Amino acid sequence: MKKVLLLFSIVILFLGLIGFRAYQQHQLEQQPIERERIKVETVSPETKLFTEKLHFAATLEPEEEAAVVCKVPGKTVLRVFVNEGDIVKAGTILAELDESLISEQINQAAATLSKAKIYYRTVKNDFERFSALYKEEVISRQHFEHIDGEYKTSKKQVKEAQAALEQLKILKSYHKIEAPISGVITARNLDPGDTTSSTPAFMIAKNMKVKAVGSVPEKVYPRVRVGQKASLQLDAFPGRQFEASVSRISPTLDAATRTGKVEVLLDSLSILKPGMFARTVIELETHEGLALPLEAVGQMAGTGQSICYVRTKEDTAELRYVTLGDESKGMIEILDGLSSSDEVILTRSEKVSEGVAIEVVHK
Repeated sequence: MKKVLLLFSIVILFLGLIGFRAYQQHQLEQQPIERERIKVETVSPETKLFTEKLHFAATLEPEEEAAVVCKVPGKTVLRVFVNEGDIVKAGTILAELDESLISEQINQAAATLSKAKIYYRTVKNDFERFSALYKEEVISRQHFEHIDGEYKTSKKQVKEAQAALEQLKILKSYHKIEAPISGVITARNLDPGDTTSSTPAFMIAKNMKVKAVGSVPEKVYPRVRVGQKASLQLDAFPGRQFEASVSRISPTLDAATRTGKVEVLLDSLSILKPGMFARTVIELETHEGLALPLEAVGQMAGTGQSICYVRTKEDTAELRYVTLGDESKGMIEILDGLSSSDEVILTRSEKVSEGVAIEVVHK
């Protein structure tokens, strides 16, 4: 009998233990699971001033370039005084041509003028003498008119001979090729012994300033204005920025590309050379916009869409797709996707994702 009671007690105890464990499990299932919270910093979008910028590629060109063409083709080049890269001033003699023929022509013209003047003086004396006789009615009218005609003809011959001589002297001056502007010799197409032609003998570019020339799309073309600020970056000078301003806007667009040419002017600083490639930025218009620090915005893997995470009322992270605008001083403009009341998660972490519990901390 005692054995039966002992066995019964053991069964009752075992069943009670099973029931207690089942009750404990039920209680655990009823309690909410406390998830691990990611510590993050947050920031709200703020209103900032942004300057809309136009980016385009450009090539540096001389501010002004002059083609020096010989005015007397067919002449032999005797001497050339400059080489490519030389800096010259306006009026500098670049080359000399053979003057033997023109010098001979000048001598002949001078002799002709001398004879014309001698003849003129003789006829003038006769004219003055015969004028007095004609007034005294010593000679006939016909005789006087003959002398008067010779006098006028001789006077005209002197003027013509003088003009011919002056013209030849001008032609002789063309036998010395001069620089029309100050600048640097960018091309030399003459050597001693060459015969001059109508093609440019030299090219001279002003070297104090250069212009960056590029094309901008039709949709932003009307917003470009002369005088707007610009900046340039060149591969030849990494990390350096050059300040400029818009100097010229083409009055027409290219019908094939729907683009218009724009020129920005800047100091050459004696280091910027024509032909260099320049990434050019023109500052268009200033406006207000919502802004976030750059580090608050990321990209969706696979799509490249701009995203950020916003704190919800339940202290969880909510994914937002945003449209970005201009960038300035570490801030990025938010065109769409956020409001000024949103609290954006600043902390960048792989643990921050849609629905993750967060805890906001402040530094």
